[in-house]
Amino acid sequence: MKKLISILSIIAVLATLVVGLAVADEAPIKIGTIYAMSGGNAAIGENILRGIDFAVAEINAKGGVNGRMLEVVRGDHAGDPAQGKSEAERLITQEHVDVMMGCHMSTVTEVVAQVCTQYGVPMITAISTLDRLSDPDHEAMDYFFRLCPLNSVYVEDMLKYLKDTATQTGEEVKTIAIFTDRAAIGQELIRCVDLFKEKYGFELVATVDYSSNATDLSAQVLALKKANPDAVLCDSYIGDATLFVQTLKAQNYTPKLIVAKANGFTDPAFIGNLKNLANGVASVVEFNPDLINGMEINEEFKAQYGVNMNGHSAESYTVVWIFKTAIEAAGSTDGAAVRDAIAALDIQGEFPGGRKIILPYDRIHFENYDLAGVQHYRDNTSASVAIAQVQDGEWKTVWPFDFTETKVLYPAPLQ
Repeated sequence: MKKLISILSIIAVLATLVVGLAVADEAPIKIGTIYAMSGGNAAIGENILRGIDFAVAEINAKGGVNGRMLEVVRGDHAGDPAQGKSEAERLITQEHVDVMMGCHMSTVTEVVAQVCTQYGVPMITAISTLDRLSDPDHEAMDYFFRLCPLNSVYVEDMLKYLKDTATQTGEEVKTIAIFTDRAAIGQELIRCVDLFKEKYGFELVATVDYSSNATDLSAQVLALKKANPDAVLCDSYIGDATLFVQTLKAQNYTPKLIVAKANGFTDPAFIGNLKNLANGVASVVEFNPDLINGMEINEEFKAQYGVNMNGHSAESYTVVWIFKTAIEAAGSTDGAAVRDAIAALDIQGEFPGGRKIILPYDRIHFENYDLAGVQHYRDNTSASVAIAQVQDGEWKTVWPFDFTETKVLYPAPLQ
């Protein structure tokens, strides 16, 4: 009898283990996200999360990843690196996320990437462009990868665009000015313009900055008006970008060319806030609805959310597909295995069993490489951008010229 009871006990334990393993196999794969869900940048966070949710729903509808559903677990950094760090630790130690996405603001991304490396959780930033995130000081953050182009790529393309506009406008751009936030994004714009301005033959006649979440930009706009550059390069979050254009109109100053480094200028609220005043503003874009590869997915996205995809939502959408591909290649959600799978990815044209790459390039591959004499690590070296301009209340791709039939609206009417 005792022997029978012992055998039955062993069978019961084995059955429990089998059930436990089955439950574990069916447990969702958790994607942690840390974006601004409150504070001045909440609109940006909401838009990014739309791209993530859209990809997750699409993948889950097709059976998930290795038979497991994806689940998004949200964290809110509210624009504060310290809060971002706390949220990363919460998502990892309490919510047990398998992978991480974030954080839009590069200063928050840097802190969260350090936490993810500490705990061995793979992280991909869809959007953070600060060059130094992948420089030699961050070589050890080997669980951190970047999909988007670096700031230096954005800025060099902005200058290329200004140089090329002469073929359509008949007027060569010779002088430029910078209008930007005093935060890290602004310092990067200033640094990169200084890096490339002589290469393209531009004279920098003014650098005008301000503190985030400004309530009055009159003095800054008057300084630009006094400098009277041929073109103004900008980088601001949504509230400041809106106020900047409103102040240009109030001060009766209309620069002939305005080109922004995305951020708030490409937020869906930008055109909504300004209506016709936005006409003529140009910006770097990582995605635009008139880019051929993204037209179909954008129509589906717009039908669900009532707005077009922009670079932020398209890049965050793409990162979810990268994680799907890497986890399937790894055969598990083990952090080191997924990290190694991401490092080995070479996606060309389209994702296995999924969509085409909807960004303005057709390859995703993370590499270590040299940039202007500085080593960088784990960046998507195929990433590139286009330039779009607000025309008749919509973003229209205007550069590179061989990608579009739309001509540059010149001078910028802001009306």
